[in-house]
Amino acid sequence: MKRLYALSFSMSFLQGLLVPVIVLYMLRLGYSEAEIGIITGSSSLLYIVGVLLSSFIVSRLGDSKTIILSLNLLTAGYLLFLFSHSIVVIFIAASLVLLGFGIFWPSIENAVSSVGGKVSSFSFSWSSGSLLAMASVYPLSLVEPAFTFLFFSGLSVFLVSFAIFSHKRRIEPATPAGILGSLGKAATAWLLCIIYSLNSSGLITFYPVLVEARKLPQILLSATLFGMIFSRTLLFYLFDRVPNKLRRLDLAALLMLTPALVVYTNDSLIHVSTALLSGIGQGIVYGIALERVFKRQSLEVHLYTSLFESFIGAGYFFGPMLGVGFSSLLRVQPIATTAFMSSVMALLAGLPLRRKES
Repeated sequence: MKRLYALSFSMSFLQGLLVPVIVLYMLRLGYSEAEIGIITGSSSLLYIVGVLLSSFIVSRLGDSKTIILSLNLLTAGYLLFLFSHSIVVIFIAASLVLLGFGIFWPSIENAVSSVGGKVSSFSFSWSSGSLLAMASVYPLSLVEPAFTFLFFSGLSVFLVSFAIFSHKRRIEPATPAGILGSLGKAATAWLLCIIYSLNSSGLITFYPVLVEARKLPQILLSATLFGMIFSRTLLFYLFDRVPNKLRRLDLAALLMLTPALVVYTNDSLIHVSTALLSGIGQGIVYGIALERVFKRQSLEVHLYTSLFESFIGAGYFFGPMLGVGFSSLLRVQPIATTAFMSSVMALLAGLPLRRKES
């Protein structure tokens, strides 16, 4: 069981760093904000593909071999980054890595569940990995990208030893009919997944670009992104203790709008504070989504995890793409766009819930 938690921690660490490292790498190569947004957004489609394929692969290979496959994909993608200077090769490398992550998460979640793992321990493992990743953005910005990619590929190879376990289980792969049925049963939850990751993607993708463009202190890369993940994680753990009157999507919408302020000021304290507030808003949205899904007992575990992860991936696709699109059309900073859109969507998603309460 400890090996599964170690895998969760390590993979969360790697995934949390992927987009910031790609952004910093592309900035060094001279690519524009629009090109960076398109690459990070479009490659997220492969994450969705991996998530949806995961149960199919597990049903044939089992959890251990599926996780090893995902680690091999990560290794190949990170090594390809060493030779990626054109935008096409960068896209292929990022897509390979994200495909690996997409295959990995439903498999590890189900493996932990099937052997009686604790939700709290699993949540702590991946949340800790994310926090360490955000704290590491600044130090890694000082390192030559080639060394970073070599380290990531080496870690992926090392983790294969953690993925070798004998536990086996039989599952039926997700079917189109099952997926379509689940889409309707928990539609609000899936929308909230998109809103949550749409808001998060704005800062993760475009904040490093803003820091570079304005010549802000590089330490803000870690301070701001760590603040967002820290407050979000704290809200995850405290969600059950939060009064119902504060578990409101209108409150979350207001909090998720605050990152737009970083566009209009270079004040470091405001940057970190708004990240903390947006993380709380994301935590509220995520918690409500998870709560609604858990009430749907008809959903199989592997189907739920696949859909949950795929809609989070959809938010990471739409965030950079919409941010770039509106930035080009309306001359609005992408961070402001993703903050505004996720805020409005949260307000609209909350209308049916408030009508039911009244």
